[in-house]
Formats: sequence, structure tokens, C-alpha cells
Amino acid sequence: MVTIRPATPDDYLAIGELTTAAYVTAGHVAPDDIYAQILVDMAARQRDLYVAEVDGHVAGAVNIVTPGSEHCQVAYDNEGEFRMLAVAPQYQGRGIGRALVQFVLDQAQAQGLQRVAITTMTTMTSAQAMYEAMGFHRAPERDWNLYTAGYTDDPEGLETFLVYIYPLNSTTSNKGDSWLTT
Repeated sequence: MVTIRPATPDDYLAIGELTTAAYVTAGHVAPDDIYAQILVDMAARQRDLYVAEVDGHVAGAVNIVTPGSEHCQVAYDNEGEFRMLAVAPQYQGRGIGRALVQFVLDQAQAQGLQRVAITTMTTMTSAQAMYEAMGFHRAPERDWNLYTAGYTDDPEGLETFLVYIYPLNSTTSNKGDSWLTT
């Protein structure tokens, strides 16, 4: 059984390790990339950081970003966002990521938000498939890179980050292949 709860300082080492495994060891982020350091900066991540616990072990983690937060990357007003979703390799494929995302959606719904946004990397195809199966849809007009976000002055050779949106005020098929605004 998966329990989603706020992270505590006792969880930080496990969160850092599983996040590094999911992003760096899996080949999505280079070990010397500044983002690899951001992923394990628990002082910066501690606000709205949640873990998925299985049999007393931290199996996954996610940061929830509320409207107006300094950590917001792509969410508009009245949208939630989540970042740094990670599942430990030994727990991948067991529904931990889906449970964390569903928790995010439930929290956003309870706050009266209209949508939830997520940025993902082009290499994270398993995550993209999960988002689509859950009813997220691509928002290519909101895709971005480090140049368009103002992090670098050189637009050449940058990865494009993909944005997915989940409309909370919609009816979504259980296969995630369509969404209709009600």
C-alpha cells in the first residue's frame, strides 16, 4: 500500500538518492549539470515536498507548486504545477508515480484550481505515457527551453522541455486519449 505524506528531514537523504537515480543515473540529467544540484537541494525543495511511502520506505517524491510560488515554471494563474517527480528504480512500474500525480491532482482540485501543469524532458517517455494515460494533454505552445526562460543568452543547442496540462474541470476518458471541457 502506498501512503502519500509530507516529507520530513528524516526523508531527505532517501529523496536525494531516489531523485538522483531517476534523473541523473537514468541519463536524463548530466551529473555536472546545475540541475543535478538543484534536484538534491532539500533546503530549497522542502516546502510542499511530499513522499510516497511503501512498507516504511520512501519510494518516490514530488514537489507541489502553488500559484504565485517562486518555484513556478509554467503554470498560469489558477493552475497548479508539480516538479521533480521521482520514483526509486526498484519501485518504478508499480504505480508510485501515478499515485503521486493523483495526489497532486486531488490537492489542486481541493484548492479550486482549474488545471495542473507539468514540464517534462523529451527523454522521459515513460513519464509522458503515464501523463497521457491519466488524461494530461500536450500544450506545445507552452514548451520552453533555457533561452526562452531567460537562463542563458545562447539559443543554440538547447533541449526543449515539454509541457503537459491536466484540466481539472473536465471529463477525462480512462484511457487518457481525450478530454472535454464541461
